[in-house]
Parts: sequence; structure tokens; C-alpha cells
Amino acid sequence: YHPQCYSCFTCRNRLDPHRPPLEYQGRVYCDIDYTMMVQQRPACAACHQPIAPHVRPTRALGRYYHPEHIRCSHCNKPVDPKMTGLVERKGKIFCRPDFNLLYLPKCRACGRAVEKEAVSAADGKLKGKWHKHCFQCHECHCAFPNNRFYVYKNAPYCRRDYHKMNNSLCKGCDDPVEGRCAQTAEGWRFHPNCFTCYMCQCLITDVYYMSDGRIFCSKDRQHRSEKRHTYFQQL
Repeated sequence: YHPQCYSCFTCRNRLDPHRPPLEYQGRVYCDIDYTMMVQQRPACAACHQPIAPHVRPTRALGRYYHPEHIRCSHCNKPVDPKMTGLVERKGKIFCRPDFNLLYLPKCRACGRAVEKEAVSAADGKLKGKWHKHCFQCHECHCAFPNNRFYVYKNAPYCRRDYHKMNNSLCKGCDDPVEGRCAQTAEGWRFHPNCFTCYMCQCLITDVYYMSDGRIFCSKDRQHRSEKRHTYFQQL
């Protein structure tokens, strides 16, 4: 045998190559299946007829079946452990696709069942699960460096796209604003150090004047410019 092929004829579990083989009618078995095949001659749990020695039975729920007689509890189709996969749950047998459909969480990105390496938010602020390779920024679809991400409307975003969606990119330097923020009557947000007069670049801390979409201090205000107030907050 190839090492990977040396397995029990019934359950397909790998056998120890250092132990003498348990053979019956030209096939090798594990201890449990050898005892059943040689000493008890198993009967199919579905049709109750003996399983011939040349037939590879399927074992599930501690019983043996003719391969064509073991069926999924959901779709009622024959279950092949090699082709469709076989899963046991609470005394019932399922093919792998139906088990995944019924009992496994669905990836919020691709919609397929998440079997391994599920990704979710540790703090619970982001609902749902993702495949590891599907967990990306909802906007630019880039992976998250150092597993850090931002949540906006229950979706994951990278830092820049989060602030873009949240309207918290600085109107002056276009970088994200986190912490202390200056906000104008127009809804624009600035880093405090970026909230400056268009003409003299001096910092503005309260009153400003708006003209043609530009911000001016009281000294440099333009003719017919509109007087407005800003306020500061924490983002």
C-alpha cells in the first residue's frame, strides 16, 4: 500500500503500519470493523439485510448501512462519505452541504458556510462571521493590517474609508480626524490645527467668515462674506 492508502476498508481510518494487519477476505480492517465483519456479520440498519463481505459498508451513529441505504435527514438523498461528506448531529445523519446550510454560520461577504478560521469582532460591535480570506474593507476590499478595522453601519472598514463614510476626513489636509475636531456650520470637519484663514493661515477658534467656499478670519474677511460660528467636539 501507499502509506496514505493503508486504511480500514469500512471506516477508512488510517491503520498503524507497525501492527500486524487484520485481514478478512483480502481486505484489511481496524479492530472494531474486523470484529464486526468476521464475528458478527453486520446487517444494514436501514433494510436489515446482511452486508456482503465485498461491499464497503458505511458506518454512522454506531451502525452499519449499505452505501446506497444511508440517507441525509434533510434532503433524503444517499450520503457518500467520500463525495458528499457525512455528518452526525443529535442522532441524525446529514450530507455535508445540508449540514453546512442548516447549522453553520454564513460568511457575510460570500454567503457560503464558515467551517474553519471564522473571523468575528472580539468586542461584539460587528455582527456576523467571515471566512478569514473574505474579511476585508467593505469599500476598497483591502485586507486589514494588524487585524485593526473600523465599524460603520455594521460593516468593517479600513481607517480611511471609515472616516470617509463618517464624514470625518479633514477638509484641510484630507487625513482622518480622530480626537478633537473643529466643525463648521457647513458640516465640514477639520483638525484644530488645520482650521485656518485662507489668506493669512492664522488659526480660527470660533467666529469665521465664509465667501466663495473659503474660510477667512475677521481681519481678512471679504466683501459680503457671511459671519458664522464653529464648534469643537471629540470624535
